[in-house]
Amino acid sequence: MAHLPAIISSEGYVEGVNEPEQMICQYLHSTNSMGCSWFGCDVSAFSLPLLMLQLSIIFFVSHTFFFILKPLRQSILSCQLIGCIVFIWFVRLDKNLLNQLFPESGKLVLDTVANFGFLLHVFIVGVQIDTNILKSVQRHMVLMGCMSFFVPYIVCCLCLMPLNNMVTIDDFSSNTLPFVAALTSLTTFPAVTNTLLDLNLLNCDLGRLSCSTALVTDVCSYVTILALSTIGVALERSDWKPMENILWIACFLLTICYVLRPFVLWMARRIPEGQQIKESQFLVVLVALLLCGFLSECLGQNASFGGFTMGICVPDGPPFGSALVNRIDWMATTILVPAKFAICAFKVNLKSLVGDKVLASLITEGVISIAYLAKFTCNFLLAMYFNVSLQDAFHFAMIMCTKGIIDVSAYSLIRSSHAVTEQAYSLLILNMLIVTGSTRLLLGHFYDPSTRYRTYKRNSILECESDDYLRMLVCIHNEEDVPSIINLLEASNPTKHQRIEVISMNLQQLQGRASAILVPSSHVEKIPSAQTRMLQIIKAYNYFIERKKGSVVVEHLIAMAPYGSMHEDIITIAINKCANIIIVPFHKRWAIDGTIEATFPGIRTVNYKIMEKAPCSIGILVDRGQIGGPKSVLTGRTKMFRITQLFLGGADDREALAYSSRMAQHPHISLLLVLLKPQYMDMELTPDLYEKKLDAEMIDRFRVECKGRDIFIQQQVAKDAVEIVQLLRAMEKGCDLFIVGREHGYSGSQLTYGISEWSECPELGGIGDLLTTSDFQFSVLVVQQQPVDTVDFAGEKFAFGK
Repeated sequence: MAHLPAIISSEGYVEGVNEPEQMICQYLHSTNSMGCSWFGCDVSAFSLPLLMLQLSIIFFVSHTFFFILKPLRQSILSCQLIGCIVFIWFVRLDKNLLNQLFPESGKLVLDTVANFGFLLHVFIVGVQIDTNILKSVQRHMVLMGCMSFFVPYIVCCLCLMPLNNMVTIDDFSSNTLPFVAALTSLTTFPAVTNTLLDLNLLNCDLGRLSCSTALVTDVCSYVTILALSTIGVALERSDWKPMENILWIACFLLTICYVLRPFVLWMARRIPEGQQIKESQFLVVLVALLLCGFLSECLGQNASFGGFTMGICVPDGPPFGSALVNRIDWMATTILVPAKFAICAFKVNLKSLVGDKVLASLITEGVISIAYLAKFTCNFLLAMYFNVSLQDAFHFAMIMCTKGIIDVSAYSLIRSSHAVTEQAYSLLILNMLIVTGSTRLLLGHFYDPSTRYRTYKRNSILECESDDYLRMLVCIHNEEDVPSIINLLEASNPTKHQRIEVISMNLQQLQGRASAILVPSSHVEKIPSAQTRMLQIIKAYNYFIERKKGSVVVEHLIAMAPYGSMHEDIITIAINKCANIIIVPFHKRWAIDGTIEATFPGIRTVNYKIMEKAPCSIGILVDRGQIGGPKSVLTGRTKMFRITQLFLGGADDREALAYSSRMAQHPHISLLLVLLKPQYMDMELTPDLYEKKLDAEMIDRFRVECKGRDIFIQQQVAKDAVEIVQLLRAMEKGCDLFIVGREHGYSGSQLTYGISEWSECPELGGIGDLLTTSDFQFSVLVVQQQPVDTVDFAGEKFAFGK
């Protein structure tokens, strides 16, 4: 160690293919430092410790900028690129610091690791793509996808034709402008899905249109660029045959599709239901990925091309695709992909935009601006032509202009091959950050998909006609929800005169996929991970339908979406099916001994957003075993199923009472209605006479509809929240299901004020939250009637669903 040389590496320039290239000479054994810092050597002069230092710095810089820019709705990938550009610009101010942290001898290792991380990332992107989406792409989406690439590219080429006669620029800058136009015209599918996923727009109508169109544009642009680049290289090197190379690429793709993909699908089918992927299967896929990347390099393509193609062969979703995503994505995206952005940031030179090259920079910026403008205008007009609303068409055009890591990699690859100039590359990166960043910011703050939920008619149980179907949309997150849901349907008293239409939504969190899914049960073969589960659910429903003999109609749907936007599918179906009430399970599950067995925060998020935006009534079902267990309504026991309804007044309590009145007509149900009033009225609270009238009418209607049934009505008076708790505890022994409204009228607000202050689950309301504590053992149904907004327009008042 004491005889280590002072100079570890040297650098200089040699003749290259296109221009002089930099060559690094380095000692053979400069990999591990082996503690040479104790002898006065610089540890960062060795490749391994330098690589670890660089990855650590890049990680902290990128996540610092993500924390800073997160309020501006910027993605982690954009923040990583911005952070690396700013950090590299800062480091370049001190040449000693630049040579210490990012010497030329260390860039090759960092670039190799970055490209390997990018290979893993695009493989994961390919795994998440559902190939079945191509089957659902309609003709107008194909037209929009093709025009989204060709129109801006052709417009830019037409603008470049008279350019040489107007201004004088060097040949190299002039030859790069068509490449700039083509790169700007790109729209990559991963960039669009990443934007939609971060903004929780993946499974709304705008998101589905954007995903399908972007996929067509991605395929169209890649085929065009592949053909142009192959022909361009062939013309440059006369000894290389373009048709032969394209033929080998086609053979490579056919081998992957018809040999490798069936083999991967065979491995996926061998995984037992509910089991995870084996280590041997994971290693086989990983080695196949490396081989595909190697063969892709041999065919003159980037290794990421083989990785992406291999990813498409892997079935998306659980258990195979999601397992690969969970194992690889965190390392690739969090640790290695930022290194790719650091390499791209080194190629950004802001000084090249000024000085002698300012004219070329202005012309390049003009081409980029024209391409973005033509792309936006084309997508906007096409969306309007195909009957997309004005607002959605505007936002669709913005989304189609977004870029992502695939675009950045394409820019870097074209720059490395010297197909574009330094200032063109810098302008492409800067414009991408500006356009994508502003699009995400505007969409995040101004686009609200819930505006389409406004309806002129509010649907509820209270307003359901007696001779019409009661339309119930029930949500199922796992198999444990099925017995309680079916028993609640039985308690709803479906008969030939009061029939029920059930829309059952089998909900699954989006895992290992890039696009959301909403299909009827007849398409379950497209989702292998849901087949067994869906068949079991349908079998349980069929048994219930046979018992009811034509009084129940059930429709099954499968929805896979992120928890952040899962409510979009639920509300959309509720609108299309004119549902009167949505039944959702509570996010906590109880064990046999009464303790909380599991908690699902994602389900709670879904329930929150449904209660906020649904255009119909909502019921949160808290099942402790009485609904779906041995005490259920379907057991045919001799004892009655006991239901208690607490009525304090208000719209939610009236809706709950309307539901209870249907249940009270069931021959095996006994219902107790408790009318609770405050002992003393607060003089500061002004009673709403209209609300009091509606409450009285609802109670009278209940008496008439349930006359002759097994019902009991009690008048109770409470002074404060303490007496309410005592009253509820007294009801526990004679109750299987407790029904209560989420919010209450003016009198209820006075009594429940103290309870609401300590509420852990505000979505249940004060009393509903109290009933879910360990002090009570019965099941609970919390009902909310969606309020109505009244809008004054031209002197007339119109009512809209919230």
